[in-house]
Amino acid sequence: MYSYTLLQWISFFYIYCFIGWVIESTIVSIDEKKLVNRGFLRGPYLPLYGFGAIVILLTTLPVRENAFLVYVCGMVGASVLEYFTGWLMEALFKMKYWDYSQYRYNIKGRVCLMASLFWGFLSLLLTYVLHKPFEKFVLMLDSTLDMILVIIVTAIFLADLVYAFRTALDVNKLLSKLTDIKAELEQLYVQLNEKIGDKLESIENSEGVSALKARIAELKTEHSGLTDRMGFMRRDFIRAHPSAVSRNFNEALEELKKAIAERKSKDKKN
Repeated sequence: MYSYTLLQWISFFYIYCFIGWVIESTIVSIDEKKLVNRGFLRGPYLPLYGFGAIVILLTTLPVRENAFLVYVCGMVGASVLEYFTGWLMEALFKMKYWDYSQYRYNIKGRVCLMASLFWGFLSLLLTYVLHKPFEKFVLMLDSTLDMILVIIVTAIFLADLVYAFRTALDVNKLLSKLTDIKAELEQLYVQLNEKIGDKLESIENSEGVSALKARIAELKTEHSGLTDRMGFMRRDFIRAHPSAVSRNFNEALEELKKAIAERKSKDKKN
């Protein structure tokens, strides 16, 4: 009964990716009081939920006669997956796309007791309620039709994944550039104050002061341009992760979030 083919496992993966997206987007949209396309990818799917569902099914179906074991196995398996997914994304992109640091009993903000308990209840719901109709649907599909659907969805999914990776790396480069600009501006302001405070300097005619002011103006223009023209994809990517934090460039990230919010507010007024 639980010996699915590889094609069927992949079908389950995409189904639960979509369900996870619906759950997350609904929760975040209600919390933000606006529609939010939740997730790392542009399409309506969250891979973490897909992989989480597969892990839960693999660990709970063999013990589905015991609800307690279903709860524990699902909770542990999904929590381990969530932790290492968070660790991998932080290592690749230097950002936390979810952060449980504000919750008690968390491990490096990647997992927390509340989320793990939620995974346990989700394991019960998945094993005893949700999976049955989806299992029936997938098993009744003609294998050829199932293969065609999986190939089409996989092609879209992989294209989306590649683009998301590029966007994430692009956002990281933008944050790095903004951080470098701000650091240089701070250094230039210190130098400018030192020159202005030096009574031996003729502030009006000093080439040094003029050069510093020109460089400051140039950096401010560049900073403003990077912030104002960050592009739709990068703005949407940042909006999709309202709780994201950056390990190296968090100040710049918060600045971008603020700029995006201000721009949206300005657009509404206009």
